[in-house]
Amino acid sequence: MFIHKKDVILRFKLLVIFIFSTIAIIILAKAVILMTLERQWWLDVAQNAINKSETIEPKRGDILSANGELLVSNLVRYRLYLDFENLDNYNFGEKKKAKAKHRKDSIWNADLDSLCIGLADIFPEWNHTEFKTHIKSGLSLRKGNKGKYGRRRYPLCPDHTLYISYPQYRKIQKLPILRSGAVVSGLSAEEHKYRKKFFGSLANSTLGDYKIINIDKKSGTVTADKHGLDEKYDSLLSGSPGLMRKEKEHEIIDKAVEHGYDIQTTLDVEMLDICEKALRNNLERFEAHAGWAILMEVKSGDIKAIVNLSRNEAGDYEETFRKNKNNATPNHAIADLREPGSIFKPIALSIALEDGLVNEHDSVEAHKHYYMHGRTITDAVTPKRKYQTITEVIQNSSNVGMALIINRAYEKNPKRFTDRLAELGMKENYNLLCCERTPTFRTPASAGWSKPDLQAMSRGYATAQTAVNMITFYNGIANGGVRMAPRLVKAILKNGDIVEEIEPKVLDKKMLSKSTVETITRMLTAVVNEKGATGWRAKSEKVSIAGKTGTALNKKEGNMLSFCGFFPVENPEYTCIVQIINNIGGGGSTSAVIFKEIAENIMANSERCRLEAAIDTIHPPLPGAKRGNMTSVSYILDEIDIDACNKSISDDLDDPTWGVLTNDSTGSLILKAKDFNNNLVPDVIGMGAKDAIYLMTRAGLEVTITGHGKVTTQSVAPGHKATRGRHVRLTLKP
Repeated sequence: MFIHKKDVILRFKLLVIFIFSTIAIIILAKAVILMTLERQWWLDVAQNAINKSETIEPKRGDILSANGELLVSNLVRYRLYLDFENLDNYNFGEKKKAKAKHRKDSIWNADLDSLCIGLADIFPEWNHTEFKTHIKSGLSLRKGNKGKYGRRRYPLCPDHTLYISYPQYRKIQKLPILRSGAVVSGLSAEEHKYRKKFFGSLANSTLGDYKIINIDKKSGTVTADKHGLDEKYDSLLSGSPGLMRKEKEHEIIDKAVEHGYDIQTTLDVEMLDICEKALRNNLERFEAHAGWAILMEVKSGDIKAIVNLSRNEAGDYEETFRKNKNNATPNHAIADLREPGSIFKPIALSIALEDGLVNEHDSVEAHKHYYMHGRTITDAVTPKRKYQTITEVIQNSSNVGMALIINRAYEKNPKRFTDRLAELGMKENYNLLCCERTPTFRTPASAGWSKPDLQAMSRGYATAQTAVNMITFYNGIANGGVRMAPRLVKAILKNGDIVEEIEPKVLDKKMLSKSTVETITRMLTAVVNEKGATGWRAKSEKVSIAGKTGTALNKKEGNMLSFCGFFPVENPEYTCIVQIINNIGGGGSTSAVIFKEIAENIMANSERCRLEAAIDTIHPPLPGAKRGNMTSVSYILDEIDIDACNKSISDDLDDPTWGVLTNDSTGSLILKAKDFNNNLVPDVIGMGAKDAIYLMTRAGLEVTITGHGKVTTQSVAPGHKATRGRHVRLTLKP
């Protein structure tokens, strides 16, 4: 039967419409199912895909000294474990698994001694026998053992708490058995990131710490224990994490990582060392509970050193950033609010001098005891005369004299006195660290204000001040009346470039008039230099010092003994405060002694004489030199104009000649060259550490040194074949 062409086309159209309509209905139905029944399943899939993104941890910024030296940076350390059941973690076939097991057992049996000798070389605290016993104990454990360590995470070293450095880790990976890979040895590493302080405990309480406690895997939120500068500048140091996805062999960065900024402090390592040694040695001598010191540069207000030492339960003095049973405020210099005692007297007197209510040449009655406003005020020294000058009040630290001066000047208007204290910064928080506390004192508007408060403040009571506040005022006196803000951080850096420079800040261009500053300076100089004055123990033949002693009595927490001042008086460069907690002695017999030691060492360390001044042109002594780099010795001899017979000594500092400096029969100096064979262990006896290490490493040897001075012994005798990677110990003595 013949079908008309038009009917065929119509039927084709209907078929197409039917097919597309069916597809549309299926798509619509699938979309509805996706949005309803399968919605949660696909959300979970999406979440899993997101979770596959890896977080790129930012590098936490470094903390630098004023000279750019690394004070704090980030390092990685490791704990190493052996998995004696590691073969069960691999998808080997039975034959391959048995073969691998046999290979593993063979290697452990054959190379265990070599491994233990290598470990003992890296960790000399244990010998190879102790390592062998320890590892055999792990190998003998039964499968699934849940003993002290277990077979799955058996510590490589006998001390399971031991952390090792990256160089040590790399050496361990090259040892017998362990270099065969994790499949055979089961060696695994647990990585720990930590903040490394490169100068030990120096400024520990100020530098602080940053220790990660927990990381929320879902939100990426980091919970950390933070202290000191690491806490104060956390937002800058921490940076911002990035996100990365891995697709096949490619890494896709979804979010770029932002590494943390570096901060450059005003701290000086040498000055820190000087201050800590002086404080520590004398705290031990005085058997004090705690002590602290701040050294400030006069013109800039830069804190060059800040030291906080407290006695721990073992009786040792340590600088810590954490609170403990014996130390509620670790950073005493910034966080300890205490009545300052007599170092507050120059502040009180400067207000009366500035207001013209007292004159340097005025006199006031002298009393051993004086009754005022229901309180008896006592002087430490019985007066020899009926009257004493205002200067004598300060130099003898007369409590009665100060109480009479301030009470008579401001009894009718105490608000004027307290307002001026605030203007001088006695209520200022400089926000140096998060732990810094705000000083306080009573005012006529305070609850509980009474008449005795005025005379109490005149001698450093009824007020609570921090050491940083006290030194800031004294620094203003040293700076001719210009009060500078204390500065602890001078710059923010990124990749070595300065992003932001924190300039020195002037708080008050004219804290006090020139005449008042000069008067207070003369009085502080008299405290140190006048016979019988309270600060005479701070007097030095090497540097002129001006300052004030203080003893604030406190039966509950211990007396605070202080000395605050500046040096040299004729052109002040540094201001310093020393405070200790001790119930024996006073500020003059303790803190003044420490202040003097600091001042002398700081000035001696800063002396820079011209080289020509050190040359004795009449009877020049012939110098000696350690064995080693004779090119450097020749250069130095030329600089100090001393002739020496030069026998084939290179003048290229980058390619030096090695040898020895000797004398001939006439006493003349001779530089002799000596060749060193890189294939043999060199003879470095008599050399300094720098030259000895250079020659040893040039021969491919690994070196550790103990002591200081010149090399006296080397563990591998010279002349032996130099095996690359062999370990050599050098002992140095002065």
